[in-house]
Amino acid sequence: MTTETHGRYAPSEPAPYPGIIDDTRYAYMWNKPRKAVGLFFDDEIDESEVFSVSPLVAKHLERMKHDWQPLGAAVIQRIKEQAQEERSEHERKKVTWAETPEGVEQRFNEQPSFIHQALLPKVNWLRQNRDQKHINAFFMGSVRKALLRLDAVRQRQSVNSGHGYELAAYYFRRWPHLATFSKKQVITVAHEIAARLTEMFETECSAIGSRPSEMSDDDLLWLYRHLGAEMFALRVTPPAWQSLNAKGGFSRTQCYSSLLRISNPDWWGRKLWRLRCEWRENQFRAAGVIHKKRMPYVSFDALNQWQEQRRKNRAFFQSHDLVDDEGNIVSLEDMVNASVSNPAIRRHELMNRMSGVELIAQSRGDVGIFLTITCPSKYHSNIHSGHQNPKWNHTTARQGQQYLCKVWGRATSALKRQALRPYGFRVAEPHHDGTPHWHALLFMPQDQVKETLAILREYFIKEDRHELGRNTGARFKSKKMDPRKGSATAYVAKYISKNIDGYALDGELDTETGKSLKDTAKYAMAWASQHNIRQFQPFGQPPVTVWRELRKLSNQLTGIQKEAGIFQPGKQMLPDAAMDNVMAAADAGCFATYIEKQGGVLIPRECYTVRLAYEEAEEVNAYGESPEKIFGVFSPHIGITSRICTRLTRWKICAKHKTDNGKARSADAEEVSGFSPSAGGAWSSVNNSTGDQKTDEKIAPVEEIGSTSEPEMSMSAIDFDKLDDKERRAMLRRLRKQPPDRRNVICSSTIQRKKTAGDQAFSPQADELIAKIEEFAQSLGWQLSQHETRRLAAGHKVDIDGRYYRARPDGCIYAGQPEPRARVSALMTRIHKLSMGTDF
Repeated sequence: MTTETHGRYAPSEPAPYPGIIDDTRYAYMWNKPRKAVGLFFDDEIDESEVFSVSPLVAKHLERMKHDWQPLGAAVIQRIKEQAQEERSEHERKKVTWAETPEGVEQRFNEQPSFIHQALLPKVNWLRQNRDQKHINAFFMGSVRKALLRLDAVRQRQSVNSGHGYELAAYYFRRWPHLATFSKKQVITVAHEIAARLTEMFETECSAIGSRPSEMSDDDLLWLYRHLGAEMFALRVTPPAWQSLNAKGGFSRTQCYSSLLRISNPDWWGRKLWRLRCEWRENQFRAAGVIHKKRMPYVSFDALNQWQEQRRKNRAFFQSHDLVDDEGNIVSLEDMVNASVSNPAIRRHELMNRMSGVELIAQSRGDVGIFLTITCPSKYHSNIHSGHQNPKWNHTTARQGQQYLCKVWGRATSALKRQALRPYGFRVAEPHHDGTPHWHALLFMPQDQVKETLAILREYFIKEDRHELGRNTGARFKSKKMDPRKGSATAYVAKYISKNIDGYALDGELDTETGKSLKDTAKYAMAWASQHNIRQFQPFGQPPVTVWRELRKLSNQLTGIQKEAGIFQPGKQMLPDAAMDNVMAAADAGCFATYIEKQGGVLIPRECYTVRLAYEEAEEVNAYGESPEKIFGVFSPHIGITSRICTRLTRWKICAKHKTDNGKARSADAEEVSGFSPSAGGAWSSVNNSTGDQKTDEKIAPVEEIGSTSEPEMSMSAIDFDKLDDKERRAMLRRLRKQPPDRRNVICSSTIQRKKTAGDQAFSPQADELIAKIEEFAQSLGWQLSQHETRRLAAGHKVDIDGRYYRARPDGCIYAGQPEPRARVSALMTRIHKLSMGTDF
């Protein structure tokens, strides 16, 4: 009898895992997925599955079949010796490249494109017109010196080796190439740096164990200094570094805003783009191409960038309006043209101020002294003849301006200690190599002239005094104004005009470059914008912003009184007579009377009759700050009760769009007046509106363009540059439907075709476009033939150095896609090489 037992039975062993079996039936064998590609396979490779294999692939598969054997000690040693030999050869070439013309030429070909293209035209001209002896002399002379100076400049433009921090380790290879970055690359790097600094900030907060609001002042300052040291490694000064590190100058609010700036990618983008442009311009100076015979004042690269930015700003002004809370619309372009942003108005205001200061000086019995102040020789990259200056210490134009400002501050402090207080104007303008120099017009009593000039001369010739000898006029030159030869304003008028718009300077030549002063005005303005240099600086005078606010206030009060019917010319408008006198002087446009009613020259700011009144902005900015903005004016003699608001209307910038009748109408104006709502206004006055880009534009349908109900538009009346894509397609359809009537056209080789009005209107436009294309090509170092230039102007593609380029209506040349036939030919050539195993 069998005994029954109770309990658990041991489970049987599981069946082996069969793996993933794909039993899917596919319609064709090539639909079946292939195995993953790897270095090792359990299964042998079936060569029958591989078809149309190139010889290189077959060789690689054959090598994969063999077992890999570890390298022996002798082979490893031989590889190390070979690598060491290659490293030694590379280091030797880095040192000895400047000893032979071949080494210099090879090093020249390795330069960035903007440096290579700047020197290449001279090299090509020598190869076409001179023998090898002259070419070698040029490489061993000018090119060799330029490359050595470029190496020295790039040493200053690399990561600061004295700071062993994380950002220095991340970017020590990329940072020397910052000058070659595009705008997109700069923005990418800005986001990377901001993200890394934010990560460092959060890591340090976790290590400290508290949030920034809970930290003590010492911990918060230590955290700010730690992140600031990382920024110094990239040669970027942290925000508010001096004020926060000054004794007793620490502010938690300012420290918070500085930390927010450090972690903001937009702030980094602006900083890096400014740094990139400055470094790129200094490399042009190092290459020796910024001088009166090649690129005066500023490089063509910076000039084109400045002109393009002005064009974008102008296009933005034309496409946007100003709208107030009540729906009133004002053209943004008209407002800009009516402000000091207009070069003509800016010049008029400067001349008016200069004339007013001269009248005050005459009433005081002061004399005028005209000064010309120059930097020492080591700040100049090129000498007067245009050749490279061996004394140059690789400084930038902005560093030269900082030197002049520093010495001027020390000199005026010494004058103040001796109770000497001159007043007047100074104008900063460039030498032909971009180095700044000053022209100053000082007014002072006759008995103070000698002592004042002695102190100023002492300070400005103190540095590198030995290079001057007895000729101190090379750096500091003074000239007393002679009323018989002209007024002081006449002395300065030329320098004001040549640095703004070149007004009334037709036929006059620049002593620096030999070019027309009217043509070099744009170079001077681009130079000031590139290096962020203030061109005109008054001193010892009442501020001009109060003058502008008072003129605005007078217009407002006059309009209110005229509307109420109580306006009386000459009657007092403000309760305080002193403030009213200052406003009346400003409204009359007499700057001399304005200075007199304000209390005169050389008085403390708090003693002026009228000053600016400020208020905090209602909205905080991206850094948690409430910046101050102008509220109006007030009198410090009366107090806070005298505050008068001059900013009565709140304006908002918004994009225009077309209405049914073809007129432009503001989007926000429609929202206020009850029409269909649209997106909000622009966030910046110089950038495209991001909120209004999706605003619907009511454009005439395609069928209405060219219909019989509308008057036919002549070809000369159409502005082809301003047509959008929809209008271009509509015009193309109309031309296809209505081909031109050629039955009455006489075609003969002996009869010249009569030019139509459209041809005659297009000819000067074509000549202007050709001139723009030639100028842009020269800025890139290209020497285009007349045939190539005309083809670009006609809209064709042109092959330049193996790439196809086209021209825009503004003359800029950009890379375009090659012709389909050329692309097919290149693709077939590459396929043939792959099949033959001669190329990867």
